[in-house]
Amino acid sequence: MFVPKTIATLVVSALALSACGERPPEKKVATQVAAKVNAGEISVHQINYVLQRTPAIPQAQIETAKRKVLESLIDQELAVQQALEAKLERSPAVMETIEAARREILARAYVEQAGGSKGKPTDEDVKKFYVEHPELFANRKIYRLEEIVFAVTPERLASVKDQLGKGRPASEILAGLKLAGVEVGGGVSVKPAEQLSLDLLPKLAQVKEGQPQLLENGARAAIITVLATKPEPLDENKARPFIETYLSNQQKSESTRDIIKQLRDKAKIEYAGEFASAAAVVPVALTEKVAAEKTTGAPNEAAINKGIAGLK
Repeated sequence: MFVPKTIATLVVSALALSACGERPPEKKVATQVAAKVNAGEISVHQINYVLQRTPAIPQAQIETAKRKVLESLIDQELAVQQALEAKLERSPAVMETIEAARREILARAYVEQAGGSKGKPTDEDVKKFYVEHPELFANRKIYRLEEIVFAVTPERLASVKDQLGKGRPASEILAGLKLAGVEVGGGVSVKPAEQLSLDLLPKLAQVKEGQPQLLENGARAAIITVLATKPEPLDENKARPFIETYLSNQQKSESTRDIIKQLRDKAKIEYAGEFASAAAVVPVALTEKVAAEKTTGAPNEAAINKGIAGLK
């Protein structure tokens, strides 16, 4: 389902494209006007710009998507007009946000340009990925999962592992954690295979229903039990667009890492003050922003929600 950007996101994007002070004269693209908003205009070009950056809109929903984008852009224009009238673009906080957005846009543009076009994955690449991940495609399932999430200490983790090793049911371990005053989260959810991490999925695909698995994730851990499964295989033709997108994103991520590494190798970087010890830290922030898929949810959910769900 197509979901337009929130008004807040659109406003920040618009301010990032506005200079400090009065709004600069815009170079009008030779295109149709989709709507006039007070003294401003929304062009078809602006609508198409948003649509081009919205993945996988079904052809049957294009017209509906255009209308939703236009309404969002109208909301954006109204908010921007009010912001400029109140001279919010001169606010220190807004100016910092605009500058941060400008730097990120420029960094992204350079990395994308330097990385060049890698082309689409080959048929051999697609077939290889399909064959190597039967749990995602040929043997794909819909999983009904119970997740018990809790904060860990070495002693608590060792105790849970010992109980699982002795075949104790998850419900009994949950009761013990609650009795000990441990804050416990989680619940029951239904997830298709592509919403599970590629590390966890092969394990869940092999375990028996009712057999709990322990997933460690930093300061938290989760006991995940497969309550039920429903087979829903995906043939290679239907899986192809998902696999191509995943492999393309993977190529971008690798390319970005290489580019940033080359730039760092050539640069003179000196850390100072409290950051003097930061030289030993390997930075990944830009790589993650430019090429990695983003995952939403609480920290306890991230490890089981990565997968290739972003390909849908």
